[in-house]
Amino acid sequence: MPIALIALCLNIALIVHAAKTGRFTPWGWIILLLPPFGGIAYAVVEVLPGFFRSARGRTAQREVARRVNPEKDYRVLRDRLDDADTVANRASFAEECAALGKWQETWEQYDSIVRRPNGNEPTFHLGLAEANLMLRRPSDTLAILDALKAREPDYESARGHMLYARALAEAGQTEEALDAFETISQYAHSYEARARYAALLAEVGRVDAARQAAREILDRLRRSPAHVRKLQAEWGRMAEDVLRGS
Repeated sequence: MPIALIALCLNIALIVHAAKTGRFTPWGWIILLLPPFGGIAYAVVEVLPGFFRSARGRTAQREVARRVNPEKDYRVLRDRLDDADTVANRASFAEECAALGKWQETWEQYDSIVRRPNGNEPTFHLGLAEANLMLRRPSDTLAILDALKAREPDYESARGHMLYARALAEAGQTEEALDAFETISQYAHSYEARARYAALLAEVGRVDAARQAAREILDRLRRSPAHVRKLQAEWGRMAEDVLRGS
């Protein structure tokens, strides 16, 4: 497409945007009479600031910042913890360590938290359980989750159920893990649980069942809106891997 035509289409789009948002006067005339500088000025002055003030814009800003300087928040939160060793500061630092895949540090923070008198929040124990799982200590994960269930029998957590199922699989308790993944996928309609169920079936040689579960995931994704497909893309790829490998 010629550059002039692209510029014209962009100018029209900006004029329509200005009209819809009540900014046609003066911006519509500026864009129309001073191409392309009028359009550039409108985008810089009106469109981009509005985008970055929106929830979507703030999310995009954080994502860009994390890609450019992935450990900026990590350093800030570590310094904050050095200044004031509170449970809240340590928990924030632990969450950032987990986001960066620093699982040994994540474990250290949560281990410190749960030893404190005010460290009994279930989420802290889930964080410790996840860190143990990622450090390939599934037995410790199961022990932490069993203790949490005994202490808080009414506490329900989809995250906790998923961690438990994954720990069962990692510990070699295959049938229990398959039952757990299937249960989660049914009551929570979880793509992750179904994908992990399919992958584990394939791993133990139950190829037909694995392929059926994988196809179910991909069929659901094909019928889902674009934002769901994007959000669940990792589990779609896992299902595709099952089909390719089985």
